[in-house]
Amino acid sequence: MSLLKKAMIVPPIAVGAALVYFAVSGKNAPERAEIAETATVVRVVTSEPQTFVPRVIGYGTVEPTRTLDAIAQVSGRVTYINPSLKRGDFVAKGEVLIKLSPEDYELEIAEAQTDIASSSVDLEELDVTLETQKKSLEISKSVLDLEKRELERLKTLLKRKVISDQQVENQEAVVLQQQADVQDLENEIALNPVKRKALEQAKRKNEVRLQTAELNLTRTTIHTPFDARVSRVNVEIDQFVSSGTSIGELDGTDAADIDVQISPASMSGFANMAFPGQLDSEEGVLRARRELDRLSAIVSVGSVGDAAKWDARVKRVSDTVDPDTRSVGLIVSVDKPYNTLRPGVKPPLVKGMFTEVELSAPPLADQTILPRNAVLNGKVMTVTPDKRLALVDADVAYQFGDIVVLSAPLPKGTQVIISDISPVIEGMLLKPVEDKAAVESLALAAGNGVPTGETQK
Repeated sequence: MSLLKKAMIVPPIAVGAALVYFAVSGKNAPERAEIAETATVVRVVTSEPQTFVPRVIGYGTVEPTRTLDAIAQVSGRVTYINPSLKRGDFVAKGEVLIKLSPEDYELEIAEAQTDIASSSVDLEELDVTLETQKKSLEISKSVLDLEKRELERLKTLLKRKVISDQQVENQEAVVLQQQADVQDLENEIALNPVKRKALEQAKRKNEVRLQTAELNLTRTTIHTPFDARVSRVNVEIDQFVSSGTSIGELDGTDAADIDVQISPASMSGFANMAFPGQLDSEEGVLRARRELDRLSAIVSVGSVGDAAKWDARVKRVSDTVDPDTRSVGLIVSVDKPYNTLRPGVKPPLVKGMFTEVELSAPPLADQTILPRNAVLNGKVMTVTPDKRLALVDADVAYQFGDIVVLSAPLPKGTQVIISDISPVIEGMLLKPVEDKAAVESLALAAGNGVPTGETQK
């Protein structure tokens, strides 16, 4: 570029710079604006003391409370079978299940009755013989007295030399013979009680035979001991069954038991809330076992719907721990599981059905209940009065599904954050918004036993 062209460019630049200078020289420099702090919008629930019903959910399989393996107590040919004695059918208490041929036992009864009658005759004969012997004894004693007097008379004559020694000796022999007769009669009479006892024992033995035969005759007819459903049948008409043979199996319909399996952690937390302060000693544990009736239970079959629910009662703690899951068992019982049957709506609670069981304890007042996600690593995020975030220690005493119960209640009116915040900066400015749906859900879950999932500690 030539010097002339460069010289022509410089004046316009200088003029522009001068104009800019004069335009701004009379004004102040712009002030720097401060950036305002932005409040983070968070969902909160306001902590209020609530009544909480401790609950725990477990699972188990239905078994009848009573099961009978019907065993034949006598042998015989099957002559009758109840038409309802079929697998799955129902039989009422007192109904005849089967009958066995009674002829053998009827003959035993007749034979025993005959032997008893014979023993009675023998006893009557013994009584008559005793009376005869007593009269004979009286006569023999009288004769003995006469013979003794005759002997004394002959001895007197012998002293007078009127008779010979032989006559006296002959009379002595007569006296001795008569004494022997008296002694024999006395011995027979003395043996009478022994003979009577032997005959009475023989009669009693025959009476026992009769009772056994009559009992066996009644055992040829087998009745249903309780209302039941038939689960197995092992006999046919005209079949010969031996004593000890199983004719079938009956399941009672008056009640059904469920061995509810609950994880040890869940059971521990639930038990501590159900029996507060009671499980710290062996005596307290034993007392809790005796007070299981304070617990209530609801049995449900999830695949059928809400209609398939039954009230149940807790009976006892199971005697074993499941070897696979290490879960603890509680036995609950449902009365009359067939009485609420509604075809197409509510099925009967039958053997082998898999059920869900919710156990409930008496309600506890003044509990702090929060959504499960409100507690993280033992802390809850709260809103301070000046709308700042503060972390507060929170010890979870119990968890049921999506809610937790704190060991120590939070102050009334504490706002607990239930929404996710990232990053979490203590002291950050917040804009809390009450989550009414969450509040209603907490109240419902705390008081009405709405199951929200498997429990954990």
